[in-house]
Amino acid sequence: MRNFVATTSLLAGLAASTPAFAQDVVGFDRGDFGNIVLNRKQSASAGDIEFELSVGDYNNESIRNYSEQSIFAKIGHSVGRLDILTDKGIFPCTAFIVDKKHILTNYHCVPGILNNERAGATRIDAVQFVAGYTQQGVEEGTRKFTVSPTPVEAYEDLDYALLEVLGDPSADYGMLKLAAAAPNDGDPYWVIGHPMGEAQRISREKCKANNPALSNNRLLHTCDTLPGNSGSPVIDASLQMVIGLHHAGSKRDSVNFAIPMADIIERSDILEAALSTLNDAPPSDPNPVPVDPPVDTTPTPVPDQDEAGALCDALYAEAKGYGECFAYRAYAEQCQGHKFAPFAQSFINHQCKSAEVIPPVEPTPIKPKPIEPTPVTYLRPWCSASHLTPTETAICADAYLAGLDERLEYAYNNQSGRSTSRQQATWRTSTRDACGRNAACIGSAVVDRITYLQSTVVTPPPAQTSPQVVNGNYRLSNSQCYIVTASRPSIPEAIAFANQWFSGRSGVRIFKSSNGYYGITVKTVSKSNADWQINNLKSQGAVPSDSYCSSGRLYVAEVLWQGGNAHVPTPTPAPSNRTMYVANNNDGGLNVRPGPGTNYPYFTEINVGTRLSVITTSGKWSNVILPSGQKGWVYSPLLTATQPYVRQCNARVVNLDPYSSRTRASGSGYLSMRAKPSSKGKKLSEVYLGDQVRVLAQRSGWARLECISGQCLSPYSGSAGQRGWSSTKYLSIRCN
Repeated sequence: MRNFVATTSLLAGLAASTPAFAQDVVGFDRGDFGNIVLNRKQSASAGDIEFELSVGDYNNESIRNYSEQSIFAKIGHSVGRLDILTDKGIFPCTAFIVDKKHILTNYHCVPGILNNERAGATRIDAVQFVAGYTQQGVEEGTRKFTVSPTPVEAYEDLDYALLEVLGDPSADYGMLKLAAAAPNDGDPYWVIGHPMGEAQRISREKCKANNPALSNNRLLHTCDTLPGNSGSPVIDASLQMVIGLHHAGSKRDSVNFAIPMADIIERSDILEAALSTLNDAPPSDPNPVPVDPPVDTTPTPVPDQDEAGALCDALYAEAKGYGECFAYRAYAEQCQGHKFAPFAQSFINHQCKSAEVIPPVEPTPIKPKPIEPTPVTYLRPWCSASHLTPTETAICADAYLAGLDERLEYAYNNQSGRSTSRQQATWRTSTRDACGRNAACIGSAVVDRITYLQSTVVTPPPAQTSPQVVNGNYRLSNSQCYIVTASRPSIPEAIAFANQWFSGRSGVRIFKSSNGYYGITVKTVSKSNADWQINNLKSQGAVPSDSYCSSGRLYVAEVLWQGGNAHVPTPTPAPSNRTMYVANNNDGGLNVRPGPGTNYPYFTEINVGTRLSVITTSGKWSNVILPSGQKGWVYSPLLTATQPYVRQCNARVVNLDPYSSRTRASGSGYLSMRAKPSSKGKKLSEVYLGDQVRVLAQRSGWARLECISGQCLSPYSGSAGQRGWSSTKYLSIRCN
């Protein structure tokens, strides 16, 4: 909870010395005035008090993240950027439409920019209101209005200014409703504006009234803002009305300030009159019932003869001037008995014949042609079956999965004896269909099966004499240790690893441990310089990155193998490829790229524990073959020669409200998945109450998720199948 005493003291200083505050504004080149896209030039700010502030992690997002029909976009129509042209450059703020010809902004924007010592401006040359700028760099749909630089009403102590707009911006962009109510502690808010002079953005997440909401006649809120947000409306999400005028923030206390709209309305003659007019007007009926006008029983006054004659003289002159039938008829109807009436009637009789009425022609009915039903195209031939498993339904609805299924069929039909039809059917029911509708799980299972079917059946070599195992105590003294490079569960696997890594190298030994594993060591060293020697070998790529020093306390036997300490013939050369595994890491996965470097964009991600075949290396990058048969480059320090223990964690989404339009608007009905463990990360997708997810990694109150089941398979916003970070506050996590 924020320090209330510090906040109160800060606001007391704010009320006492507002005119002396240093504003936080951002400036642009004068030459850009009239442009939609502005080029950054300078900024002006100072002190603890800022006129914009980001509270904690920055949660401001583009208004274009929401549809044109959303309540956010509709309210945002009336909010625009206010460009203030001075002799020192352009200083943009935010303003919003309050009636047909007025917009509301901060006093420190207009005319107060002239009081900003950091800005250094001495005159305001022009002011412009830019409406409809919602997509960065796109001018289509925007409109610019000229604004009088002299406010029609302005008060520095309440930091507001009413400016007159030439034209009626409300005709196309509407106007915002103003709330004269007192704000409540913790009420949800939205702030819409143009931070940094960019396209319209909205602060919605973690945006609410402080507790207390009011202190020293200022509204405290936690909505994130940046320079350029000055003059933004603070909107009460429940009322959908402007509750305050945002204008400042404190770095020290992490709180933003707004002027309560009730105070502005009470002070303003213009806004109070406009609000009264709106409140007194009866609500419009969307389906009005026509009502007969009341019969006026008041006798119509009859003009005297001189007035009637003058009127008819004028009507006849008009009719004569037009020389048209409608004019003479109008005169004749009003002036029967007038001296020129016979002339008008003669003109009508000879020149104004009634138009011949042509009876309507009945159209020949056209017999509609029967509509041929559109043939249904299935992604796979078997998708037309009436009874499909959930997995088969998911494949038939996804072009990518259907393509994998077609490749699987081809691999099965062209295999070299890897699987019988019964084995293939067993795999479908026990492995593939166990994924349910999870597209990621289905894809991974099918790719692994394709790789298996396409691999060649290798005839095992003739049996060789088993290596000799010599029991004993192989524990070293306290001053020595073995450099252990890997452990394997069997002698053949240990020998295979030694051949892959250390072919032809002497001094490589294999020891049996009391836990049943076999450790592969390369040398015995002194503990005093063991770390240096291990790091030196790692830097040369001579040992795996997870090699370590061990006293051999658990070693109970040594395996005498070809290439080790046993005096046996030289072994045959081992293949160039060696097996490695994806090590446990902070992200729970490893990116695969087309080249050796982060400048190559990754094309897939593989899970921790995935077995890889290393072809070659380049610096700290390894060229590998994936289980699917694809080749790519991975970061070598994230590989391990020992198959790691992979912790399996799943979670259920909790602490959210059921999804609805209301909870969508308030932000309580969904949980964002982001590209990094921070609210600053790019939003990738969403999860919802009750969804089941796989937890790939956890870090500092965040968890990296992958959707398993629930609404997250078809998110309302973002893309399906994404992996992203979400707050653990909304997750019930269980691990094996």
